[in-house]
Amino acid sequence: MRAKKPILAITVSIISLVALLIGFGLPPVYQPVAAQSPALEPELKLQDPLPVEPQPESVDSVEPHAATWTPLAVAEDPLLRMPGTQPDQGVVLNGPSQCTNCHDDYGDPLTEPVSNWQGSMMAQSARDFLYWATLTVAAQDAIWAVGNPNATDLCLRCHMPGGWLGGRSDPTNGSQMTGIDFDGVQCNACHYLYDPFFETTYAGTREGNDWSGYWDETNASKTPSDAAALETYNLDVDLAQALTTFSGQPYYGADNLPPLTYDENGSGQMYVSTLDNNRRASFADANASHNVYYSRYHKSKYFCSTCHDISNTVLHNLGHEGEDPLPSETDPAYSYYHVERTFSEFMLSDYGLQGGADGLGPYAPGVFDTSRPGDKIATCQDCHMQDVPGRAAAQNKAILRPDESVEHPKSGVPRHDLSGGNMWVSYILASAVSGSPNYDATNESLLNGKASTLTLDLTAGDIFRPDYLLDGVNRAQQTLQNAAAIEDVNYDSASGALSFRVQNQTGHKLISGYPEGRRMFLNIRFYDDGVLIREINPYDPAAGTLKGLSGYTYSDPDGILPDPLALAGHESYVDELVYEVHNSSELTGEEESFHFVLGTDRYKDNRIPPKGFRIDEAAGRLSEPARQL
Repeated sequence: MRAKKPILAITVSIISLVALLIGFGLPPVYQPVAAQSPALEPELKLQDPLPVEPQPESVDSVEPHAATWTPLAVAEDPLLRMPGTQPDQGVVLNGPSQCTNCHDDYGDPLTEPVSNWQGSMMAQSARDFLYWATLTVAAQDAIWAVGNPNATDLCLRCHMPGGWLGGRSDPTNGSQMTGIDFDGVQCNACHYLYDPFFETTYAGTREGNDWSGYWDETNASKTPSDAAALETYNLDVDLAQALTTFSGQPYYGADNLPPLTYDENGSGQMYVSTLDNNRRASFADANASHNVYYSRYHKSKYFCSTCHDISNTVLHNLGHEGEDPLPSETDPAYSYYHVERTFSEFMLSDYGLQGGADGLGPYAPGVFDTSRPGDKIATCQDCHMQDVPGRAAAQNKAILRPDESVEHPKSGVPRHDLSGGNMWVSYILASAVSGSPNYDATNESLLNGKASTLTLDLTAGDIFRPDYLLDGVNRAQQTLQNAAAIEDVNYDSASGALSFRVQNQTGHKLISGYPEGRRMFLNIRFYDDGVLIREINPYDPAAGTLKGLSGYTYSDPDGILPDPLALAGHESYVDELVYEVHNSSELTGEEESFHFVLGTDRYKDNRIPPKGFRIDEAAGRLSEPARQL
């Protein structure tokens, strides 16, 4: 009897590399000792000192400091300095509880800003336990490389912006963070931002002057956009002129422009209003109970570059500490020492072109609504803060968008969904709260009450609701499901030849973001009459990773996770079908490095680019593919 033709099954899986930490056992943060205590020497010992040879040619010489280190005040460290508002400028951000009376629990879950935000990783950026573990490793690596752990200040400024702006990032282990600092990227951290390129945005030369189409402005209401934009522009002039370089020189010229070569802010370069009651938002006709200034910046694609193009300023300024201005004060962050390039990936796509492009799959015109002509996608917010019908506040005077808006007739309420691909951390955080539907006593014991060891305090902050978190988990899962499609599958059962296409349906690389925490892989299974006869890239759920990975040393002192199983005879590992970033480091001499603070290049980057990715321009943003065979 002739056997049935083999059946083929292909799945796309996105996992977290650091999911190996699911049993936690995270290392405690270092505790620096004050320099004025002569009887004590600040010390942090690395368990496995990193190699120091060969010395790199393209990076200034590094003197390793694996055993001891001396604190250096963050404000005095030129390696950290970047353009924008600084911690000494007196910015105080109020907590999100100030916003809940009007913007939460008013019966419209689709539009309620607070509940949607609270379910996102933006709200949990400071409660993310993997962030604290990574921060510790980064501090140790920075001590080894430059003699102090200050490089982690670069992490704190985006994960805990309120604390950073308030001067609580020194010491850079986060031990001075408190209260609402743990609400992460909270309401006023975004709504007090102003456009560092306000001059060219206002003139219509940076992001176009299609005021009625792209910007959705009619100037036909009682609060015309032109007048509102001018009022905001005048505030921005004064705010920008107060900014200085590390040496104290004015950063902006008389033309209201930063240095000519600085054409984009990123890597946590925040420009934050120091004025009281100076919230900004994307509507000129907002009928709010507090002051709100119209901000084109808040519906600009450039808004998200602030924290979603990450570079290592420490390495860029190393060896140039005495220069005025510093390299980081004149060079855009995308041009040096790649850590993350989500925004650059978007800018290199068709969506980043002026006017945007048609989305794909679930984001296609007619399927996915935007406020753009033809439902095009032109900004990060079009997907991650999709316009939806409704009101943004509880009061009846809040405008029902888009129907009641004369000034912005095509724009709905930006849903503060902010979902990315991280659903695991939110799920674990919710499970640590007694009474949550997914409550887990082990997770509660591992995460709650551990401020002295994890520098993580789930009880700190204004808002922490597991129901909001679990709603966010569901949205993140949907975002992942929308991210890719497998198309054009062609399988010849006689020859075994297989071809197919993985279509990236996002506006950036698939996957994007944190290089040491994300991996996507294709799992392919062949069946003969219901019997599995071959499998490519099998996953070991007990170990939390792929089977067949080579060159990895697994350390699990608590004995919670086993090493991944060896490949069986019918199984194979195909690295080309594992999409990820591996950094390399000239500092340590490692071709493949798991120390992103020491990364100087990428050994592997085979992630799938977005629609229209302009590879000839990618090198300028350090976003080109990388594959070392």
